[in-house]
Amino acid sequence: MSDLGLFRVVGGADRGGIIVRSERELGSDAVARLSAGALVKGLECHEGRLLYELVQGDGPSKGWVTMNLRGKDLLVKASTVTSEESTAEGSTDSDPDSPKALVEAEATQDEKGEKISPDEREALHRYESKFNEVRDGIHAGYNRKSFPWALPQKVKETSEDVIKAAEAFKEKRQRKTRYWDVDSDGEEVTLCPRCFMPLGESAYEGKQKSTFVHPECMAQVMIEEMQEQEAEFLKEQKEKKLKNRQEHDIGWCPSTVPSNSSLAERFGLKANGLTCLVWDEATRNVKVAATLEPSAAVNLEYLALALKVRRQERREPLFSLDPVDPQNMETTTQKKRYEPQWLAGTSVGDVMFQADY
Repeated sequence: MSDLGLFRVVGGADRGGIIVRSERELGSDAVARLSAGALVKGLECHEGRLLYELVQGDGPSKGWVTMNLRGKDLLVKASTVTSEESTAEGSTDSDPDSPKALVEAEATQDEKGEKISPDEREALHRYESKFNEVRDGIHAGYNRKSFPWALPQKVKETSEDVIKAAEAFKEKRQRKTRYWDVDSDGEEVTLCPRCFMPLGESAYEGKQKSTFVHPECMAQVMIEEMQEQEAEFLKEQKEKKLKNRQEHDIGWCPSTVPSNSSLAERFGLKANGLTCLVWDEATRNVKVAATLEPSAAVNLEYLALALKVRRQERREPLFSLDPVDPQNMETTTQKKRYEPQWLAGTSVGDVMFQADY
């Protein structure tokens, strides 16, 4: 093992530290957590995993931790953190307008008594203490007519008679839309009820009584009607499909996905989460390993059945819904066809059926 230098833990502050595992693999047992701010000595680094020895802080004295998770550093070089802190402290102390400098200057002036006298300081202290009091009208100092918002206000409810009278007045004021106007020559011209522009030489009869619309507006009306009909058709088909799924128990469910834990134990891996395949250059073999990346994960049972088909049948798994009576396609029912036939009843056969349906 080589000395990689000192590292400072900067991640896991909101979770009580970062996870420490006994072995280098992510699927190994978790020992405890290494507290944020701890100082460790790096002994070995392999593919983003660091073997450390505790120097300062709370946590296991030795173990494996992850240095970076999803683009966020969990450990950084201790020299980088120290230089950033020293730079920030130096810039703050050297800035005469910084909050720390202003507080120190004000404290110095107070001690000298150049600006604030003891009486003024006491008056200012009493004034500041008033900000912490509740201004709900209980305190005698705020229970006065000058501050009516400090008192609880009663909400006046509007009577039903007033509401009905307002609605009746609103309906009375509504006017009927007119579809005509007077042009510059003083002649009445008919307006399109859709765009309220004067009609030309050609027009179509509108939906409303005694109304006419432009040909362009009529085309838009027909397009909107077609879109409404299509939306209504899709809605009916969706409801029908959902009803069939519930009636015949058809549809994919996450609970039907096989777990990787039982098959992973056969390969000597204790993993309750995602698993993937890894090519080992040293042994030139494919191994099963734990992973946190969904795009690299595989389901071991699906993979095993697919490889079994390739090895025994020398082909790819196949599923299709075929008509029972090809001569009567409109009324005939469909049947399931698996190749090879022993895929029926397996997890791969079920997921292929759900994907095809």
